[in-house]
Amino acid sequence: MKNKNILITLLCTLGLTFFSGCKKYLEVHSDTQKQVSNSFKTIEDLRATTAFLYATPWNKFNDYARTITEGRANNVYVDGVTGTISALALFAENSNFNELFQTWGSLYVAVTQADYIINDYVPLSITNGVDATRAKGCEGEARFIRGYSYWYLAMLWHDVPIIDDPRKYVLNTLLPPNSFEDVLQYAINDLTIAAQTLPATDSKGRVTKYSAEAMLARVLLTGADYAMGNRFSSEYLKRNGVSSNAEMAQKYFDLAKQSCLDVINLSSYKMLDNYEDIWKVQTNNNAEVLFGYQFLPGAADYGLGNVLNNLSFNGDVTGNLTGGSNVFISYDLLRLLVQDGAQSRLRGNVFIPGQNYAYLGTQLAAGSFTVPSNSKTKCNIKKFVVGSNKDTDGAAVAGNSGLVSPALRMSEVYLMYAEAIMGTATQTSDATALENFNKVRKRAFYLNPTGYQPYTLVTRNDLLLERRKELFYEMTYWPDLVRRSFYDMDWTLNFLNNKLKNSDPTTSFTNYASYSYTYDPPKFPNTAGWDNSPRVQAGYISQQVVHNVPAGSYVHAIGSKSNIWALPYPAAEINSDPNLNDAPVPYKF
Repeated sequence: MKNKNILITLLCTLGLTFFSGCKKYLEVHSDTQKQVSNSFKTIEDLRATTAFLYATPWNKFNDYARTITEGRANNVYVDGVTGTISALALFAENSNFNELFQTWGSLYVAVTQADYIINDYVPLSITNGVDATRAKGCEGEARFIRGYSYWYLAMLWHDVPIIDDPRKYVLNTLLPPNSFEDVLQYAINDLTIAAQTLPATDSKGRVTKYSAEAMLARVLLTGADYAMGNRFSSEYLKRNGVSSNAEMAQKYFDLAKQSCLDVINLSSYKMLDNYEDIWKVQTNNNAEVLFGYQFLPGAADYGLGNVLNNLSFNGDVTGNLTGGSNVFISYDLLRLLVQDGAQSRLRGNVFIPGQNYAYLGTQLAAGSFTVPSNSKTKCNIKKFVVGSNKDTDGAAVAGNSGLVSPALRMSEVYLMYAEAIMGTATQTSDATALENFNKVRKRAFYLNPTGYQPYTLVTRNDLLLERRKELFYEMTYWPDLVRRSFYDMDWTLNFLNNKLKNSDPTTSFTNYASYSYTYDPPKFPNTAGWDNSPRVQAGYISQQVVHNVPAGSYVHAIGSKSNIWALPYPAAEINSDPNLNDAPVPYKF
């Protein structure tokens, strides 16, 4: 790509370094502070610093957190025997897993840099004469990233330390975690301020006030589900001016609805016509993406690349594309996508044997790439695969696809709006909810519009399934299941243990996590093409999980299988801060 992303141009100019250990990225040196005191005299200086927030912290997170979330949610096939993804999918991970360490470290790198921008760099720039409104806009970027990071930390580990001043942390690294509800409140506060201080529009790739409102809606819906389970403490309710969890849930649903409405009615963000186009480097930072990890096309430098191009190909991006890697979509999700019939979304997500992609494999003799169909097989993942160096005009190089990795899209806003309207009910026929839900479904049928049929009633399960199909491999379905567990733990456990099929053999909520299926390509798309039935999956989640967490208790995981809400803390973090094993303490707002 000849036009470099402005964010990454600034980042390269700044020359910031990415660290992967908690202690390393929190270190502060006197010479660093001397340099800082002589910096931030222009808005360009400050925006160069915020540029760091968009790329480098997400290099490893983009890969390792995806392994955690998609494996745990049964969105990818696992063999049930080997590999960390199998252990993650079967809830048999331990605190030494590199995925946990890298994901935790990435999120706290982002938090730490955001802390410095909010606490030091923005005030210093204003003192140096930088326009306060524009400087506060940079603070809004930092608050967006910090709120986003803490939401992910809470969804993966539940109770985590809130570190808002890295220098104080260096002086006392022995901290207990803060409670989930306080981490959630912290994220809500950050995103609320971000929505108030960010500009309505900005350079491509930078977040705006509408990005913040969309992310705020995601966090508010998390809080609403938590309240539906009657889980917020009396202190939390009092702090938010409500008298009951039921009132808190409705308040959060209403706020989420308004946030989504603002994005839909007031912003310039919109869905692309064709779902498949989202995943091309030629349309990086398109109108659908409210926030994405801003990896640099063509860069081989550490920390600046998107590593997700070779998910489904053997060989590198300059060689032949032969197919056949070991990253496959799960049987359950493939069946959902095929039976749904939405071909644009299916092609964008999955390599169906026999399908041709004119924009991939342009260096091959055929001038395009056709997914091998000479044998029955499992299906590789297509999403995030952009092709070769030639296919992408130089954007894809070894170890970097050059694709901006979407992390928050407009289609999710439409689905969140429908969810907020449904609120505490189990279904809705509200015209506005249906309109927004059906917008997402109709776009999925872009290539076969005659197959589209609008919904006239949407249930809670319909919303969950639509999110799963639309946002596959975008790290949202596991958080969706965690949200479901807040108010319906029995359903969540039954899904994970594949017990929902007992009442309905054709349910959309089977969970054959390690089923090695086969798919008969010549039968696509006229029939499903399955030539056998999956075996019964043995249960693997303990039924002893606490269903209702009493006030004052805590649920963060010490070892595997202690609960489904929280991953074990990384061993390196426990070793350096054994207080992580303590009960969470309140955060002083």
